[in-house]
Amino acid sequence: MINISILGAGNMGSVLAGKFSLRANVCVFINEFEKNYNFSKNIEVVCEDTTSSYFGNICLVTENIKEAVEFGDYIFITYPAFLFEKYSKLVCPLLRKGQHLVFVPGSGGAEIQFKEALDKGATITGLQRVHSVARLIEPGKKVKESGIRKSLKIASIPSSFNEEANKVISELYGLPLETMGSYLDVTLVNSNPILHTSRLYSIFKDYKSNVDSYESLPLFYEHWDLETSNLLVAMDQELFDLIEEFNKEGIEVNQIITLLEHYESTTPEGLTKKLNSINSLKGLTTPNVFKDGKYYPDLNSRYFTADFPYGLDILLSFCQLFNIECDNMLKVSDWYHRVTNTERTFSLLNYFKSKEDLLKFYKL
Repeated sequence: MINISILGAGNMGSVLAGKFSLRANVCVFINEFEKNYNFSKNIEVVCEDTTSSYFGNICLVTENIKEAVEFGDYIFITYPAFLFEKYSKLVCPLLRKGQHLVFVPGSGGAEIQFKEALDKGATITGLQRVHSVARLIEPGKKVKESGIRKSLKIASIPSSFNEEANKVISELYGLPLETMGSYLDVTLVNSNPILHTSRLYSIFKDYKSNVDSYESLPLFYEHWDLETSNLLVAMDQELFDLIEEFNKEGIEVNQIITLLEHYESTTPEGLTKKLNSINSLKGLTTPNVFKDGKYYPDLNSRYFTADFPYGLDILLSFCQLFNIECDNMLKVSDWYHRVTNTERTFSLLNYFKSKEDLLKFYKL
């Protein structure tokens, strides 16, 4: 059986640990924040879609990153993007030729932060989107998933690894996979970096300091409104302007569809109704801190700490490198950095010498 290491014992990592253990030898790495989970080798996965459950059988649970990396033929990384820089420095020096990194999902600059893996003879594969919505019931013991997709899309660097990655990852998930020609179909996917950020901006755009508070907050998706949909569609168009530039440069990015198409809508009004009605997203709250009977935005939520500086700002950096007008993305990013008193720090020129150097990388 193939050996799989999973870095991250949170929502998605727990689901994958149980699911993959049915078909492979699985090791789970738990970091300093997850060790209190007392992660069980027999984690239960509850499938809401089928009202059934099963138990995984984990071979190894470890707090030793070296042990985890050495174990895996395939190493699945489920951490949020703000941890990529930290774990790239821990993981890449430990890699050996022939190992394979898989990012779930693969956006957030994963391939950029882990470029060194290619120098070690490893490959990089990213899922365009996660396969389901995962939520911990009892950390380390029980997790549920819902809204399981009928298929997945992946891309690899180098692209010559696509076929092998498809075969292995499809078997692990038990789902059909489609391989995409360019990893940019993963990097530029119009998911959380514009979905979450547009919604947070619409809800909290008048928030000025930690003194401001709210009597109540809308549910994130069930109360999604037309204002957010209009903003999201505008940001989506800016992203497609960028995609068109890559196509002009001979890098075909053709596996991303507009969010209106993705959510089977034709207008912002239809998009609003669709997002209000998706069962797997019902009940999800807006990230908040409740204190003294008042609500405050939870600026430490991953929706903030990952999706702005390691999501939206990465898309912005691409747009700016290609001189794409992105007023809506810029407005939302500026708001985030003003509220958090931070600056945009991500720049593609910290990783690539020039636009030509970047294009060469994505043609691998």
